[in-house]
Amino acid sequence: MVLFILLLCPGWLFSQIETGTQRENQLRRQAKNITEEEKEGALEIPVVDSTYIVGPADQLAISIFGTQYYSYKPVVNSDGAIIIPSLGKIYVRDLTLREVRAVIEKQIRRSVPKAEILVSLAKARKVKVTVAGAIKNPGVVLLPASARVSETLERIGGVIPDTTSLRNIIVRRLNGKVETADLLRYYRLGDLSGNPFVTGGDVIYFPPRDQMVGVLGAVGKEGWIDYIPGERLFDAIEVCQGFRASAFLDSVEVVRFKKDNVSTYRIFINLNDYPEDQSQNIELRPGDLVLVRAYPRYHFRRLVYLYGEVKYAGVYPVEKGGTRLSTLIRRAGGFTEDASLEEATVTRRGSEIERDREYERLKKMSPADMREDEYEYFKARSRERRGQMVVDFKDLFILGDTSEDIILRDGDVIEVPKKKNYISIIGQVNSPGNVIYNPDWNYLNYVAAAGGFGWRSNEGDVRIVKARTGELVDAEDLDSYKLEPGDTIWVPEVPEVRFWDIALTTLGVMSQLAGIVGIIIAVSR
Repeated sequence: MVLFILLLCPGWLFSQIETGTQRENQLRRQAKNITEEEKEGALEIPVVDSTYIVGPADQLAISIFGTQYYSYKPVVNSDGAIIIPSLGKIYVRDLTLREVRAVIEKQIRRSVPKAEILVSLAKARKVKVTVAGAIKNPGVVLLPASARVSETLERIGGVIPDTTSLRNIIVRRLNGKVETADLLRYYRLGDLSGNPFVTGGDVIYFPPRDQMVGVLGAVGKEGWIDYIPGERLFDAIEVCQGFRASAFLDSVEVVRFKKDNVSTYRIFINLNDYPEDQSQNIELRPGDLVLVRAYPRYHFRRLVYLYGEVKYAGVYPVEKGGTRLSTLIRRAGGFTEDASLEEATVTRRGSEIERDREYERLKKMSPADMREDEYEYFKARSRERRGQMVVDFKDLFILGDTSEDIILRDGDVIEVPKKKNYISIIGQVNSPGNVIYNPDWNYLNYVAAAGGFGWRSNEGDVRIVKARTGELVDAEDLDSYKLEPGDTIWVPEVPEVRFWDIALTTLGVMSQLAGIVGIIIAVSR
């Protein structure tokens, strides 16, 4: 039956298909037109429809969606009206953009009741504004009518640092009305009430900074801000972005000058019920200093840092005077199989490490200008690992010597390096490098394993650099050290003897001998 109908009515079927295709193409064209209109009508500065006042030279964008799609871009004429074909003239002057939208929609719905209507500001008119005061480039600027005072400031190149006031800005309207702008409040809090719109003919005056109030301590952004006549304590605190969680509100202090403008007195205010308790919201005066103290060591965390060959390296909290090294290592899951306890260290950093003024002085000197004892002290300090605590991990964790179990403090760094199963040989040997550690060998065995001494080696001055401490010891002093994995054997080079140095030394000795001989001859006569 269906097949029979289709055979009888092929024209009807194809017409329906064509109609659907046309409708789809129409919707695509409408969407494309809307996108292009949005691009063309993109405003330089966004507007708020409830506050923007429409006036002559503003261009609106009107889109009507119904059985047909219509798009208009009327410009407000000097009479304050727009003209829409088939609808006629609509007066929109001195109305907000929101009110204009309502008026236009009402007019269009009389003709197209079920239409969807979009009304927006396509292009804002330009207005001239005069900018004066303590700014870089005073003068007249051309701005979109959607601009605010902050955009005016950007166009003139900004403020003069530490000179221009951002709080007591005066905006004189063409109709004689005077408003104030508080851009500091706008920048810090996003409060648009401190950043009004500009209108044609405005004169905006940026005064110099003069009278100030200070808000210091546990507030979001402490510092000195411009004083505004009639401003109260809560206003200043709000502009400084409120109290921090650490603020001690029981006794906020206001330091105020007396009438002689020299001596001061103090006012203590309980702000535990801030901001509800308005009885504490005193009026500020020029020069007032508000001090907001913080709870000492509020939410202070004592942390130590554990790196290297432990199961769970990372940052760990410790209790004051109550967390020992062994406790921390247990919390970290213990050492790995590759941990080198011989080289593990605890480094204490921060205020507990005293500054060595003598070492700082010697660092500025040339070694040639130092006395012998100063040079020896400088070398010892240079090799020292600043802040390293004396802890033997091997004695503590293997032999159980609890005297090595130090109490950890905030900022301590515990490093457990990977085990080095070798001794490093550097300097004047035939094959410098690493040799596998053998507990039964002395330094000569390792030198032999590295190919023996080189032809310019100073065999009598071999040194050992201890991996754990960085200490430099004489290799022949076998009683003062034991070779351990990670140690370095350094074979220095015999100092090169230059002919000129020998000649100078010989001449010096000969001249001294000649002088002595001359004295003897003179005496013998």
